[in-house]
Amino acid sequence: MRNFQTITAILLVFSLLFISNHSNSATPKTNKTFVDDGINEFGILRGVEDSGYPLATLHIEFPERKFSEYFTINLEEVKNVNMGILQKWKGKYVAFTYNSDLTNALIDLQINGKSAIHTEPMQFSDNVQIVVGVLRGAGKVTESDLPSTISITTTDNQKLLFDYYVTPEIVKINGRKVMAYYEEVVSNTITKIKVSK
Repeated sequence: MRNFQTITAILLVFSLLFISNHSNSATPKTNKTFVDDGINEFGILRGVEDSGYPLATLHIEFPERKFSEYFTINLEEVKNVNMGILQKWKGKYVAFTYNSDLTNALIDLQINGKSAIHTEPMQFSDNVQIVVGVLRGAGKVTESDLPSTISITTTDNQKLLFDYYVTPEIVKINGRKVMAYYEEVVSNTITKIKVSK
């Protein structure tokens, strides 16, 4: 019986090693390095777009992997660059560190079937989710360059957070029961960047 258990254990170890080696060989090689303060990457800066100071959107290509991605950068937090420097780096390789987070992107906010954001009826995609609850944190119009953080609390005390520029129309419905339409999106935020010499 012991011999059978020993042989079974050995076969199990060999099977796990085979599966591990096989799956690793099928995994595409990437330039990603995971570090404590984010993910290190290396790619060609293809585009720089002003997203309303201090935010900018960078389009970075990874030619070896044949794809590109968009990243957000806060120019007040990443001190070594500005729009002028980033524009000069276009077409060059950059080394950067970023964080990737799942965030809630608010698409519409309605009360009694009427939108507080849009004047025309909206067509929603299949990815849109709906939550009903009390709107909080929208007591005053956003005056800073960055969006305010507002929340919707459901009847079972679940709280969803949204970064959004609060308008006078949204202030009017703060503290009331609303219906929010939103999508979960991946937000890639650069925390460090430098041009590769």
